[in-house]
Amino acid sequence: MEDSSSFNNNEKFKDRRHSTFNTESDPILFFHLLRKNLLWFALILVLCLVSVFIYLRYTVPVYESRLTFQVGSLNTANQLLNVDNFHESNGIEKDIEILRSKLLFKRALSRLPIKVSYFNKGKILAFELYKNSPLKLEYTILDSSVIGRQFNVEFIDENQFELNENETLIGKYSIGELITTPKYQFKINLVKGKRKEITTNKSVFFVINNIDVLASTYINRLTVFPINSSAKTINISFQDYNPSKARDIVTAVADEYINYDIEERSKSSKKVLEFVDTQLNKYYNKLKLSENKIQEFQKDKDFKGVESSTTYFERTAKLEDQLIDLELQKSVLEEISKSINDELKNIDVYKLLPILAGTEYSDGITSLITELKSLLLQKENMLYEVTNSSEAISSVDYKINIQKKILIESIESVIMNLTKQRENLAKKINEIEKQFLNVPANELEYARLQRVLSIDEKFFSLLMEKRTEYSISEAGFVSQHTILDEAVIPETPISPNKKLFILFGFIVGLAMSLVLLLIKYILKNTISSVDDIVRKSYSNFGILGIIPKYKYDIPVSQLVVNKNPKSIIAESFRVIRSNLQFISDGDDNKLIAITSTISGEGKTFCAINLAGIIAYSGKKVVILDLDMRKPKIHLGFGVDNNVGMSTILIDKTKIEECIHHSELENLDFITSGPIPPNPSELIISGKLHDLVKELKKTYNYIIIDNPPIGLVSDAMEMLKVADYPIYVFKSEYSKKYFVNNLDRLVLDNNIKKLSIILNSVETGTNAYGGKYGSGSAYGYGYGYGYGYGYGYGYYAEDEKNPKHIKNERKIFKKFRKKRK
Repeated sequence: MEDSSSFNNNEKFKDRRHSTFNTESDPILFFHLLRKNLLWFALILVLCLVSVFIYLRYTVPVYESRLTFQVGSLNTANQLLNVDNFHESNGIEKDIEILRSKLLFKRALSRLPIKVSYFNKGKILAFELYKNSPLKLEYTILDSSVIGRQFNVEFIDENQFELNENETLIGKYSIGELITTPKYQFKINLVKGKRKEITTNKSVFFVINNIDVLASTYINRLTVFPINSSAKTINISFQDYNPSKARDIVTAVADEYINYDIEERSKSSKKVLEFVDTQLNKYYNKLKLSENKIQEFQKDKDFKGVESSTTYFERTAKLEDQLIDLELQKSVLEEISKSINDELKNIDVYKLLPILAGTEYSDGITSLITELKSLLLQKENMLYEVTNSSEAISSVDYKINIQKKILIESIESVIMNLTKQRENLAKKINEIEKQFLNVPANELEYARLQRVLSIDEKFFSLLMEKRTEYSISEAGFVSQHTILDEAVIPETPISPNKKLFILFGFIVGLAMSLVLLLIKYILKNTISSVDDIVRKSYSNFGILGIIPKYKYDIPVSQLVVNKNPKSIIAESFRVIRSNLQFISDGDDNKLIAITSTISGEGKTFCAINLAGIIAYSGKKVVILDLDMRKPKIHLGFGVDNNVGMSTILIDKTKIEECIHHSELENLDFITSGPIPPNPSELIISGKLHDLVKELKKTYNYIIIDNPPIGLVSDAMEMLKVADYPIYVFKSEYSKKYFVNNLDRLVLDNNIKKLSIILNSVETGTNAYGGKYGSGSAYGYGYGYGYGYGYGYGYYAEDEKNPKHIKNERKIFKKFRKKRK
């Protein structure tokens, strides 16, 4: 037999383990746990989303209405009269602070119908019936303690109701009846046209509000901030549970600020007027005396004043400017008319249009030019569809020629009008020159008299002008500030944001699922794949194969490979049978010893079915049940356990008397027999070896079902002498620290050629893990399971099985070559 120390069919796993396995994560295990817990993750997501929907359903939505407000920098009258704005400020900080102030907010709330708030009482939530209440309360408050208290109105019918104060019944009353108490007087009326709503809103309550308290409560919902300081634009917004109320409050704040600003500015103008009036009386008498002297001089000298010469020069200059303009227009039109009359038939209209389009003579010429352009454009468009000689083009050309003639006649008419205007201007200039021939001599003396009263006149004129200007300015405070973007009733609430909350619920559910997955991943201490065993082990061992999880629950381990020889579980045992030949060569009778760490890992199941699949190949097989503390073989085959291994080892019965024949040909078994008080002593007594030698004369394979090696040491005796020592792990059942027992058997007890079988592997998973687990015959999700990843049952047929068996055999042959 070859040196077993060289037997290592997982050498590549070992090299990788020592280099990286202690630091790398296992994404295959992670996704396996994810797939296995998808139902829980879906449940967590659903619970989170349901919680979000419940919150959204029973949370009163908050609406926000906003407007854009522009602060005016000047009064309209001030701009017209150029009044000094001594009370103006270039910034908008002051305006923002006033808009935020409680004083202005209280004035704005007083403009709205919110002295009494009406609510529709629902099962869980209450909704304010702002401007939509079927009730109208007339009240007189005799005791201020009534303010802010809740009064419930429960309708009995359309005419009667019960009145409750904070769940305390006051009495039954009729609509319109006066309710008198020491604290208040109420009269509850129905709003016209709202009688039908009583049947819908049978329970309504109202609260009489204190405007001061209401302003203190609501002002925190008001937001004022600048949008553009240069443009002096401000955003004003308000949040409330009722969208109409939010719109009305934000509009009321803007309107009230306009009124407040008008009041403040008017106060400043009144103070200026009071000052001006006190100064006017002081200079009135002096100015009157000086004006009388000027009047006597003008009467004696028949002098019209300096204003006459000024008027002369202004009038003549203005008339001369008009005369020059008329001359220019006339010359341009005469030049154009001349060029058109010389070559009327050959003139290019496209050259004519730019000349006329650059002048502004009259609406008539402009409309003619526009019509001519339209006809030319129509002709250009038609030339894409018809030829230049077509009737349609000829018709358009005729219209163009007529339009040109009308244009020329219009220009000649304008020239005639300009000629007449020029003649009239020349006559007016001559008349003005005759009226102002003697102006220079009288102006000198008048100027001397004018300087005497100039000082008094300056003060008085200034005061009179300012008085008039500020009087007009006071009346001009009407629309200095402007609402650029009016507030509207919001249709969508800002809180709670349904889409955001649903997304938040989904993210929280996903995060909780991932946290749960990570916890499971971190705390997972069970073996899932062969790779888990290799990572934890420091010894060399063989990998015989894996056994898929049995589809049906069975009370005890029993033979299943004979139920459907072509099933997947039967194929997995065939793979194990094929791999046994790489462990020990030769045709001699072989001893197979099977154990595990603890009970429940499936060693008895593997022993029975491995024996069955070997018996199918024509070999004679016998199973020995050495687990005398907890025997199961007799239960699996359904026989009595009166005699067996315990009675043979104490020489109570002979071997022939204890051998049972199974329903499968070539497969026999010996049960454990009655449970002895000293099973360990019986096993190591030496008689067991004699029994094995005797059985080898009859059977090709002797399979021993040993007790768990992690609990007792009974199995050690047979594992040492077995040709095929096999250690069984169960997927998702065996703990990872069970691998320490495997190392102890190989390293400490020097058990050679130890092999492992991974039992009860979940379908669709990567049973081998590592580099062999993806895209190879060892990947259960791909090829090894003979269709497990494709939804086949444990008794499904698979035409690709031979190919996969061949792939696994190649792997084990490669390991065997390394040994040589």
